[in-house]
Amino acid sequence: MSCPRRAASLIGGCLSLILPFLGAPAVGAEAGRWVPVPGKSQVGFEAKFPLGDFAGRGERLEGEIKLDPADLRRSVAGILRVDVLGLRTGLDGRDRDMRKTLEADRFPVIRFTVESVEASFPSVTDKADVLLTIRGQMLIRDVERPLTFLGRARFRDGELWVRGDATVKFTEFGMAPPKRLFVAVRDAVMVSFDLTLAPAR
Repeated sequence: MSCPRRAASLIGGCLSLILPFLGAPAVGAEAGRWVPVPGKSQVGFEAKFPLGDFAGRGERLEGEIKLDPADLRRSVAGILRVDVLGLRTGLDGRDRDMRKTLEADRFPVIRFTVESVEASFPSVTDKADVLLTIRGQMLIRDVERPLTFLGRARFRDGELWVRGDATVKFTEFGMAPPKRLFVAVRDAVMVSFDLTLAPAR
């Protein structure tokens, strides 16, 4: 075999090993609208508190993401809405303080609007995580601010798994950090989402 043919064969063999991890879409991938799967999607937060750090989570959420998992270079947009009354920390008194701070009676929904996504690979597969930078607008109470989530995505059993986290400050959204026993929660809170998405029917 000539040198050029050997080189071409070697390159072709290497590409056949690499492409499944970079660009080949998973079986069942489809472009269009994707929605959270109930019971398999949640949001959460972690707060620092001098008397003891705590976390909260909620599964009462809805939304829709428009994307093509086979080509993340195409426009990605969407919206995620979280029911404030569905957030729980494990202590009733602390939950009441949280709802008071968020004015849940007037503003029952926290909303994140996806404006753009940058991905480490051009498509999502079931072989390896794709790292994401998700930029958008976060609405808490009546204040909307730009927010960037760092996340990852992968196909799992034919469904699209996406998670991410970002730091939010109470004061950036016009709120004083809540207090318990006259001690305030730290201003910065880590917020996260862990979603399993399926094609909208």
